[in-house]
Amino acid sequence: MKDLVGIQVMVHPELTQDPANKQGHMGTISHIVYEDRAAYVRFKNNAIGLYSTDALLMLIPPELVVDKLRTDIEIFDIQASEIVDILEMYQLHSIGNPELQQEALDWAMTHENISKAIIFSVEDWIEFRTDRFDFGQTPGRGR
Repeated sequence: MKDLVGIQVMVHPELTQDPANKQGHMGTISHIVYEDRAAYVRFKNNAIGLYSTDALLMLIPPELVVDKLRTDIEIFDIQASEIVDILEMYQLHSIGNPELQQEALDWAMTHENISKAIIFSVEDWIEFRTDRFDFGQTPGRGR
């Protein structure tokens, strides 16, 4: 989960209890609190807030976007123009500039159909990674 540090996220716009009042704002994960499934997020004004990982939204990782689009294109009724927009968002995101990554995330969030396909919570990402790598295995003998 250390790879989440530095990721651009958005505080869920419909979060009901937000002591930092940053609903819908973009920030960067600066630290993960593993045992609480929470993350510290630094915002542009250098304010820092502690959020549950299910309250933070992110783009699905680039290495998964093509597979996700293949499987979900009919579910979300994604049009060709939206596929082009998604690819442009990931092109912006891949540059590695935090401001462009935030622009890509904001762009995705403003399109309802696109956001359903490529936005998920940090919690979902953690669960996906846990399931994928089967961290629940019991320790055994090495080779």
